[in-house]
Amino acid sequence: MNHESKLGIAKILLGMLVTLVFIFLVIPTILAVPMSFTETRYLAFPPEGFSLQWHRQFFTDRKWIEPTIFSLKLASITTVVSLIIGTMASLALVRGILPGKRILQLFFLSPMMVPLIVTAFAVYGVFAALRLIGTLPGMVIAHSIIGIPYVILVITANLYRFDLSLELAARNLGANAFKTFMYVTLPLIRPGIIAAGVFCFIESLDELVLVLFLIGTTKMTLPLRMFAEIEFRITPTVAAASTVFIIAAIGTIIALSFIEKKEETIGFKE
Repeated sequence: MNHESKLGIAKILLGMLVTLVFIFLVIPTILAVPMSFTETRYLAFPPEGFSLQWHRQFFTDRKWIEPTIFSLKLASITTVVSLIIGTMASLALVRGILPGKRILQLFFLSPMMVPLIVTAFAVYGVFAALRLIGTLPGMVIAHSIIGIPYVILVITANLYRFDLSLELAARNLGANAFKTFMYVTLPLIRPGIIAAGVFCFIESLDELVLVLFLIGTTKMTLPLRMFAEIEFRITPTVAAASTVFIIAAIGTIIALSFIEKKEETIGFKE
């Protein structure tokens, strides 16, 4: 057996291993979908009968609607704040002349390195003194702390990918820094901004640890509602909520692929 044959067999075996691992990780998520259509009042697989009552309850019951709306509102505001701060930080780290730039970059990315429970405990101590526990601004700040690093990673990678001479050409032709960013830099990093925004939105929508520490007693997010349902009684409504999450995630991936393809087509035409 020659070297190329061995390499081909190794690739096939590696592909099979990756496929098996992927299936093992995805199966529990996929099983939540059929279980959300069961007629019984408890989770069962295979589901017994077919009913939309649990999906109907998720979309009509106030105890599910209010946390969902609050989570969407929180995630949307967090995404905007994280994108603004993260994009400015990325521009400063890549284009700016700053002393200790490497240290600053590690500082901005540190929330990704520190265990989330430690971050939540530290934020709780500060926010309790500032009376931000249970407030929307406090939740936005806390979620932005973990969202900004994702933005910096994605935007920084995009800034390094395109030619700096395009910005220099715009400046040489008389454009100031703001116009250069709006008409040259921003269109080039727009796909990265969209991807970073999606990451932030999903991360904020799915966050539970920070919520447990900071939500207080007046509000409830969707992950916290699901956690409470699982803690006291497991109903198929939780599976229905999970199904909505899965559909939203798949839809987001399809939308991102479409946007990326459209950006490539526009770039090719230009």
